[in-house]
Amino acid sequence: MVAVALWLLVINYDDPVIMNSYSGIQVEILHPEALTDQNKVYEILDETDVVDVTIEGKRSVIDSLNKENIRATADMTQMTDVNTLTINFSTNKNDNQLESIVGDHSVVKLAIENRKEKHLPIEVEVTGTPEDGYMVGDVTTNQNTVRISGPESVVDTIASAKCSVSVSGRSSDISSTADIVLFDKKGNEVVHENLTTNISSINVNITILEQKAVDIIYSMSGVPAEGYAVDGEPQADRTAVVLAGRSSVMEAVNSLVIPSEVLSVNGKSEEFTVQIDLNDYLPSGVQLVSPDGNSFNGIVNVYISVVPLVDKTFDVPVDNITLLDVPEGYDARIITDSSDEDEEEETGYVSLTTMAVEHYYDGISVSDIKGEVDIDGYFQSANTAPSEGIYRIKVDFAIPEGLSAKAVTYADVRLTEKEQ
Repeated sequence: MVAVALWLLVINYDDPVIMNSYSGIQVEILHPEALTDQNKVYEILDETDVVDVTIEGKRSVIDSLNKENIRATADMTQMTDVNTLTINFSTNKNDNQLESIVGDHSVVKLAIENRKEKHLPIEVEVTGTPEDGYMVGDVTTNQNTVRISGPESVVDTIASAKCSVSVSGRSSDISSTADIVLFDKKGNEVVHENLTTNISSINVNITILEQKAVDIIYSMSGVPAEGYAVDGEPQADRTAVVLAGRSSVMEAVNSLVIPSEVLSVNGKSEEFTVQIDLNDYLPSGVQLVSPDGNSFNGIVNVYISVVPLVDKTFDVPVDNITLLDVPEGYDARIITDSSDEDEEEETGYVSLTTMAVEHYYDGISVSDIKGEVDIDGYFQSANTAPSEGIYRIKVDFAIPEGLSAKAVTYADVRLTEKEQ
């Protein structure tokens, strides 16, 4: 026990020389501008800028040091012909009291090449799908190009610069910051420690539009040439369309109306087709949507059939004509060239000439035509009192749809006093 105590005492007083190792010391590159000012870049090879250091010195000195006290530097101004830099070791504490300081390797190996710049447009990739009934509108950014700088061999591989923004489930506008990512021609991301860009991210604004399917309303104006008529409604190759716009705008949009003057039939005497660009009639802030992703430029063709009118005369039986408001104390009956004066019942007929597109006459018979004669109305308009006699009074015919009277039809009505 006395010997051990004596040995410890001697050790402490003698302060022997010992060695200690420190791993993972980062080499600091000094004066890199000596290379970069020549428009060149360097890449450190084989991780030679990380070194393990062994220090030899008195125990009291070694015990006072830690990894943070060790400095390893390599001066770019001292680069050799084989592109290496000598590593110099020192400490920021008791450096002059060390016996030695060495590393597991003594040089930093470099790969040198020319620096190259490239400008690329920034592509915005919109991912995901908005909420049902909504779509992506305008996509705008605060920057549209990026400047890339780095080793020529790496820069030459970069084909595109992109950023990505998700719109999944969105129904309102998006304002977001997106990081710029570089890709090669095969779509692989390009990453390199010596690559730099003037910006690393951009602000992206995406408009989310509401979609709505609406009918297209076509209407006509004007009058065809004499003796002609429009046969049916305009026939278009598209009767509905999908529109998109901000929700506040789309709330008031329920149809797309084409002005009637666009489809004028004035003076027409044959069928014709009108080409319409729907984009010219969209409300402000509204755009067309191509359904199912199909290309649709908004052009539609509208066909209008103009055909000659056909005349047809119907001999309407007198008993199909009702005499209204016969003056009190009088009997009334219609007399015609075909009437039988000896018959007490109404006989004969009144001729009604109509005009229509030919196919409207299909299935029409004289029994479908009814008429009325307003006797009291006649005397009121003439401002006279009823008396016996024969009066020519207008017949108001209820004509089947599609037919029109070619002229006003009159009937001779005999008015006789009733016997007291």
